[in-house]
Amino acid sequence: MPAISQAFRCFDEVARRGSVRKASATLHLTAAAVNQQILNLEAQVGQPLFDRLPRGMQLTVAGEIVLAAVRRSQRDFDNALAQVEDLNALRHGHVSVGVPHATAEYLVPQVIAAMHHRYPDITFSVRAGIGEELLRHVAQGEIDVAYCLRRTPPAGVEEMRSWAQPLGVVMTPDHPLRMRPRLLRLRDCLAYPLIMMTPDMELRSMLERLGDGALSRALPLVQTSSIPMARRLVASGQALAFMLPDNVAEDVAAERLSWRALHDAGALLHSCAYQRTGYAMAAAMEMFLTELEHAADELKANFDTGVSWSIGNLAV
Repeated sequence: MPAISQAFRCFDEVARRGSVRKASATLHLTAAAVNQQILNLEAQVGQPLFDRLPRGMQLTVAGEIVLAAVRRSQRDFDNALAQVEDLNALRHGHVSVGVPHATAEYLVPQVIAAMHHRYPDITFSVRAGIGEELLRHVAQGEIDVAYCLRRTPPAGVEEMRSWAQPLGVVMTPDHPLRMRPRLLRLRDCLAYPLIMMTPDMELRSMLERLGDGALSRALPLVQTSSIPMARRLVASGQALAFMLPDNVAEDVAAERLSWRALHDAGALLHSCAYQRTGYAMAAAMEMFLTELEHAADELKANFDTGVSWSIGNLAV
């Protein structure tokens, strides 16, 4: 890294070497030039920075104070340069990511729009799919990062970040369960028609772990692998579905649907970001994940608190 100033560079090197002559050899400057820089700095400080001894240059108390300040300044300067380099990389970076279909439908467009506003030259490749597929794409180097519900990653892939994801019940705004004045659990929902994900879907497997066998006795009205289809079916009648906030955010915001959290043990899930083991993350990807985390946290907070989501009057 370049020095913050020539005077600081000379002063630091003389302090390290204990000699103007040795410092000048390291700096590829003449001894007279190095000595002049020391004299100029001492004039600014108003005190000698070195004791000139027969065995060499030794820092005075004032010199030790100034040296600590110089080295702090150099570290700050180095850090600033590193941030500028990251910023340059960020301006022209590329994000290659895999996400679930529902995340690609709602959260990711938000994140891309926010990033594009600030960094218009960043480009994106977004692959939508189920978690197992996305992790295979990471392992094979087809995408850099996968964002999906937590699972055991394949060899060569590691979890790097995680976000809490509450599982909840989706219903029409006039559904009897919407105003039920106590915490909802899966057993409370089984008396109503259910729109269920197919057994190969992650939401279905996560839900089955909550029911202690009760879910297996329920006969779904419809089973589908399409979250948009499930939302439409719920909106058209009194059936229930089970989804994460980003599966249903737009419909809840528009008051077409309502959402209530399940409070069974294990209903708080985690979405995680996965990368290849040892992958050096680029600045653009780091920024993307930070923006994604902010968007997911804001979405979760809206659902938890009910602010502008037509669930503000629920008793919990």
